[in-house]
Amino acid sequence: MTAIPELPKKLLTMIRQGENYQIEYKESWSDLPRSLFDTVCSFSNREGGDIFLGVHDSGIITGVDPSCC
Repeated sequence: MTAIPELPKKLLTMIRQGENYQIEYKESWSDLPRSLFDTVCSFSNREGGDIFLGVHDSGIITGVDPSCC
């Protein structure tokens, strides 16, 4: 596994706040999770929000494989 680069303070602050109705974590090392599309639809029907790929539900940053992009 490669090292995860340092994230900007604003992103780290948002991740540390935890999930809520406008913040959702999706752990995804190499593929997009199926639930991502449901989350996108849900956010588009509300006030919007932020989806963090590569973050476990517990808030641990796992990252995304750079070769899959």
